[in-house]
Amino acid sequence: MKIESDLGTIDITRKAIADIAGNAAMECYGLVGMAHKHGKDGLIEILSGDQANKGVGVRIEDDRLIIELYVIVEYAIKISVVAENIIANVKYKVEKQTSLKVKRICVNVVSVRV
Repeated sequence: MKIESDLGTIDITRKAIADIAGNAAMECYGLVGMAHKHGKDGLIEILSGDQANKGVGVRIEDDRLIIELYVIVEYAIKISVVAENIIANVKYKVEKQTSLKVKRICVNVVSVRV
């Protein structure tokens, strides 16, 4: 995504946005880890650290970001509360660090771990 200013242009890649979103999601209580967005054969791989961005999809629509997160949550914690915290933290961090507006964040709960 390109941002134009009087001094020049700034090009922010989708991977950079996915890195920010993945790290922001990993900070949230109740999240075990991210899951690969292209899961195969019913196997779920827990992604953390440098691989957290592989559980994030980023699209651009009307110059605003649509972020999809694939997460694994902790057992015995209310999923809706965890999802709301993830959405709030990801939206805040992405908008603060990139100056881009977020249109929508979708949290896909792939699994619940004990």
